[in-house]
Amino acid sequence: MGTAGLNHANQLTNKGYFKEIDFLSLLSDSNRRRLVAGAKRTHHRAGDVPHYAGGPQSAAIVEHGLVRVFWNDPDGRQATIAFMSSSELVGGTTLMGEQWAGASVQAVVDTTLLWLDVEAARRAVATEIDVCAAVATHLAAQVKNLSRTIAVRSVGNVSQRLAFDILERACRRQLENGRLEARATHSDLADSIGSSREVVSRALKDLRVAGIVETLPGVVRVNDPGRLAGIVRGFEFQVTQSVA
Repeated sequence: MGTAGLNHANQLTNKGYFKEIDFLSLLSDSNRRRLVAGAKRTHHRAGDVPHYAGGPQSAAIVEHGLVRVFWNDPDGRQATIAFMSSSELVGGTTLMGEQWAGASVQAVVDTTLLWLDVEAARRAVATEIDVCAAVATHLAAQVKNLSRTIAVRSVGNVSQRLAFDILERACRRQLENGRLEARATHSDLADSIGSSREVVSRALKDLRVAGIVETLPGVVRVNDPGRLAGIVRGFEFQVTQSVA
């Protein structure tokens, strides 16, 4: 994508093209109060895992921060489902009566979550059409998010594939030692995203100049995970434009 492409992606993010669903804004004042009745607010440091796969059924609104939703298998391998930021709903399927046990939630940066009273929220979904519609809107956005995650790994441009790869690696590393950094050489990253070392080195230079990452031998340290995630979200805008 190059420096110009990075600047363009940042401009689009600032203009709101990649803004995620502000869940509570979809509700009337009365239904907003009904939905959050009995909710509990928690604060989490970067690297915390507020919800583990197999834990109690739960749903939360990200009041501030950035979280990673991921699956992991018995062998310890992980797959990122989504990166979700302020005002988004996590665990929407729970409010529709489905078990949300297979996914874990990681705070990528210091994050505040508002945990809903699941039973009260489910009653609101069952009795209030605009609450049900808001959850449906959120779930539709998540389907797009999953499609984007799959597509960006295969047909995204180099910067988008690299941004996703670095962020996912860094998040896994964060769970191990608390540091948001990817332990990988330029060759490792090139092999992972199906590119050349020279191309990856140029893309990393653009990210470094933009202040998004810093690099050390065998390490890419993430300074601005929100902007890195914004580069990945740029893929959705390009797809939307091409379909239109």
